Amino acid sequence: MPLSPVVVTGVGPVSAIGCGRNEFWDSLVNGRDGFGPITLCDASESPSKIGAEVSGFALEDFVAKGHIMGRRTPRAVQLALASAVLALHDAEIDLDSCDADRFGVYVGTSMGNIDVILSLNARLIKQGNVPAHAAFHAFNHSAACVISSFFNIRGPIQTATSGCNSGIDAVGQATRMIQAGAVDAMLVIGTDCELVSEVLAAMNASNSLTTRYNDDPSRASRPWDKGRDGNVIGEGAAGLLLESESHARSRNARIYASVKGYQVSSAGQNRQYSHDSPEIDIRPCVRAMKAAMAEARWDASEVDLVNANGSSSVLYDKLEGLAMAEVFGNRLSETRIHSQKSMMGQHGAGSSALQAVGACLSIRRGTAPPTINCDDPDPECGPLRISGKAETFWPERVLVHSIGLGGFYYSAAAFEAVEDSGSMQTGAISVKWSDEKHPIFQPTEEFQKPLTPWEPRRD
Repeated sequence: MPLSPVVVTGVGPVSAIGCGRNEFWDSLVNGRDGFGPITLCDASESPSKIGAEVSGFALEDFVAKGHIMGRRTPRAVQLALASAVLALHDAEIDLDSCDADRFGVYVGTSMGNIDVILSLNARLIKQGNVPAHAAFHAFNHSAACVISSFFNIRGPIQTATSGCNSGIDAVGQATRMIQAGAVDAMLVIGTDCELVSEVLAAMNASNSLTTRYNDDPSRASRPWDKGRDGNVIGEGAAGLLLESESHARSRNARIYASVKGYQVSSAGQNRQYSHDSPEIDIRPCVRAMKAAMAEARWDASEVDLVNANGSSSVLYDKLEGLAMAEVFGNRLSETRIHSQKSMMGQHGAGSSALQAVGACLSIRRGTAPPTINCDDPDPECGPLRISGKAETFWPERVLVHSIGLGGFYYSAAAFEAVEDSGSMQTGAISVKWSDEKHPIFQPTEEFQKPLTPWEPRRD
C-alpha cells in the first residue's frame, strides 16, 4: 500500500524576531535579529548575558482570557498554545468539519517545563507542599494535553523530547503517522524556553554560550564565522499543520510544501560527552541528511537550499560544514546554505521547528533568507555558499538539519514544493470548548476571522 503524501498547510511562528507568518518572515528576509539582554531570569552572574526573548509576549493576545490561563501555565506551554492558534488560523481550517478522532497533536520539547519543576522544588523545601496543578504542568506532556483540550482534538497526542532537534523530530514522527493512514492531520508544535537560571548556568559550564558580544548583542550569533564563540540562548515555538494531501485538497487548502523525507541518526558509542575535548564525528550527521534525501529521492544536485543548524557553536558549525561537504561533494560551493539562528539563537525544539517554518516560507515565497554576521567565513567549515543578503529565487527542494546538544543525534527533513492547489479557504476556524459557561478555551476574536488571501506560489 503506497504511503499517503503529507503536506504543510499552516504555520505559526512565535519567536524573538516576530510572531505570526508575516512578521516572522519580514524579519527573517531582512536580517533583523531578536537579541538583547536577558530579562526572563537572573543573568547578573552569568558570563553570557545575551538572550533571544519573545519580547512583549502575552497569552491574552492569542487566547481569550489568556491572562487567567497564563497564571499557572508554564511559559513553554503558553508559547506552544500561541503557535497552535497561529498555525490553525493560517491554515484556515474549519475544525468542526474535521474528524476530531483522526486529528492529532505532536509536540517536541527539549527542556519541557523545567522552570516549573525547579520552582516546585524550591517551594517544597521552603513550605513543605506544592499546589495541586503541579501534577499536570510539571510534565513535558503538558503542552500536548493543553492543546488537545483547547481545540477538542481527540486523536493521538505524543511528545518527543530528544533535544534541540525535537521540533524536527515531531514533524518527522507526525509525518509517519499520516503516511501510515492512522490520522488525517497532525498539529505539530516545537517549543522551549531555555531562559532559566539553572539552564543558563549549565550552558555556561559547558562553554556552549557566547560571551564575547555582551555589549553588542546583534553581532553575537555568528554561524560559520571565524569570530564565533558560542550559541545565543533563547526561547520560541512554532506550529505546523500537517495533513494528508488528499485531506488538504478536499478542503481546497493552500499548501506550503510536501514533507518528502525525514531521518534522525545517533552517534552511538562513537560519542562520549566532553565539553572540553570533544571529538568530531561527522558520520551520524551525514547519515541523517543522506537518508532524508534518499527517502525524498533527491540527488545532491537537486537540493536548492539547506536550512542548516548553524548555531554559532565553535565545534558544531565546523562539524556541520564538514558533513555537508561529504553529502554534497563538489556541489557544496553551489548549494545555498543559511542559518536562521544567526537572528533568533538556539533554543531547543522551538528553534528547530522554526527552521521547518522557515523552509516552508522559503518555498512558498521564493526567497532564501540571509545569514547575518558571517563576515569572515571560517575555512575549517568548508567552502559554504553563504549570503548576507536575501536571495530571490524559487527553491523546489529545501533540506532542514538540526543537531542535538552534545552531538549525540542529528535530524534532517526534506521539504518539496507542490503544484499550487488553487484558491484559498475563506472561512474562519471554528473552535469547540467543553463548557460554554466558561468559554476561556477559544482564540481571541482576531484569530477567529478569515485571513486576507495570500498570493499563489508563482505568478
